Amino acid sequence: MDDRQNRLFLALVLTMGIWFLGNYFFNPESEKQKQPNKPVPVTENKDASKEASHEQKPQTPAAISTVDAKDVKTFTFTTDSHVVTLSSLGGRIEKFYIKNYKDIEGNEINIARADYQEIEVDGKKVKAIELSRGKGFDFNFSHKKEEVAHSEWNKINFKAEEDKENRTVTFYATKDGVLLKKVFRFFPTENYFKSEITVTNLGKEKLYFGDREKPAYLRTFGSLGPLPQTREPNAQELSKFFRVYRIDGSEKDLPDGGDAWGFWEGIRNFFFGPPNGNENFKEVWASGEGVDFAGAGSRYFLAVVDTLNHPAEGALFDNRKKNETGTILAYSNISLEPGKDETLEFANYVGIREWDGMLFRDPKLDPFKNPKSAFAGLSSDLNKSFNQGIFTPIRNGIVWFLKQSYKYTIPSFGFGILLFALIFKLVFYPLNQKQAEAMKKMSALSPELKKINEKYVNDPAKKQEKMLELYKKHNMNPLSQLGGCLPMLIQLPIFFALYVAFADTIDLWKSPFLWITDLSEPDFIWTSPAIPYLSATGISLNLLVLLMVGTQFLSMKLTSVQTDPNQKMMMYLMPVMMVFFLWSMPSGLTLYWTVTNVLSIAQQWLTNIRKKDEAPVRA
Repeated sequence: MDDRQNRLFLALVLTMGIWFLGNYFFNPESEKQKQPNKPVPVTENKDASKEASHEQKPQTPAAISTVDAKDVKTFTFTTDSHVVTLSSLGGRIEKFYIKNYKDIEGNEINIARADYQEIEVDGKKVKAIELSRGKGFDFNFSHKKEEVAHSEWNKINFKAEEDKENRTVTFYATKDGVLLKKVFRFFPTENYFKSEITVTNLGKEKLYFGDREKPAYLRTFGSLGPLPQTREPNAQELSKFFRVYRIDGSEKDLPDGGDAWGFWEGIRNFFFGPPNGNENFKEVWASGEGVDFAGAGSRYFLAVVDTLNHPAEGALFDNRKKNETGTILAYSNISLEPGKDETLEFANYVGIREWDGMLFRDPKLDPFKNPKSAFAGLSSDLNKSFNQGIFTPIRNGIVWFLKQSYKYTIPSFGFGILLFALIFKLVFYPLNQKQAEAMKKMSALSPELKKINEKYVNDPAKKQEKMLELYKKHNMNPLSQLGGCLPMLIQLPIFFALYVAFADTIDLWKSPFLWITDLSEPDFIWTSPAIPYLSATGISLNLLVLLMVGTQFLSMKLTSVQTDPNQKMMMYLMPVMMVFFLWSMPSGLTLYWTVTNVLSIAQQWLTNIRKKDEAPVRA
């Protein structure tokens, strides 16, 4: 599972582990027998001061360049899903937008539902989301780590040629005896575009453009958007941004805008410090296949560059605070004789973090169907760049079910959750019913078990013997209590998959239900004013989590046989711990848990009604 989910996974596993261990040690019957507000849409000419509030200092090279603005040429390309503006200043992508488009089956994907802008394209107003954060995407080289965010090439006004028929723009520039040629090609129906970078040695001596002592660092995509238009992003939103790369056949991802160290590396650094005592930059070098692809992602979107013909030998990560440099490719094997050149070809995907987005619409461009495609050499593992971990198949199944429910029943993902929880309960009804009946029988034995506990409190062996005699007399298997853990264990993968579904699926973004405004966000119905020395943003009230806690407590009270005060303590402790972990989780996840609790309560209550003959027994 990727590093971004390790903390959640470990926290929840520890919670469930404490619950199971608590039942094991504190249950005397089983211990001897061995569980925010919607942003206001803004137009393209919004207040520059708001946009600049997110910019990293110093300013971008475009801002500090001495090139006369009238000499800078711009080119705009529109596809079914993208609007892209390129600039001759730096020969780079200046703006990259994504807009509503149709999926492979012809259904519209509603992209511009939050943090969108209205831009003018061919005289028409179009709602779109800028993914380039107002800073563009470079596709330029640097030879110093400290300059990766501001390449010297970004300050040069490239010569430019546009081929409208082939939807291509070519940039040329020379610097220090090197000719840099960059070609960008866009395709009307695809979420992919092609880029080529050619380095030519104009000098009279051999050029070591990139070697291990002085690598050539290529920054393609920086940090990905969108960012909130009217305010600074909060910590929870920033946690959704990440950097991704695949090296030597292994895919990895890291937090964006912060440390490039992984979860376990972070623990190591906490105790022993970072390697070489330097936290600003981290280099990762391949030992075999090289870097297959690299890029950056946000909650719902992904931008990835795939090296088609010359895999980079390594990757560089900027760890400086609030960096927005993305994953930088590092080349250590580019040397050119005089007059010779080296061309690097890239396939670039920019779109949603879904399998459908990566499918080619035109079969002729699909490299897996046409070996002569312009994208020949595209990695078959590119989809792993948005892999949601080991629960991906379950997550995909849940998302498919919710979409079908939305399409064919009531058009509400909240209702889909209710329906999913009900069907899940029905599928496991026999198992749950056996547990409910066992709990009812155990409740009938509870008074006698309590007497045995009190009578033989100082004689554990005798107490065990008497308990076994009681179970045998009433044809009761004490191990049946442990069966209550099984339904919960079965639900754990569903729980994690639901978290991933509501955390990363764009279809569920901004989906309301009843009083809940967005099932992909926590259900904060009220936030207090700032509290000095405690919370600068106030304290929020999450109604759904409180409802979940209430139903969890009632469910445990109905299904627990409390003959020991320690078990009662666990009954109170478990819901409180769940409050801590679920307070900032997507409300769709909490809704599912709450509905499951309500159904469990109903099932146990009906079982108790039908089994009224199970009166307290006598030894």
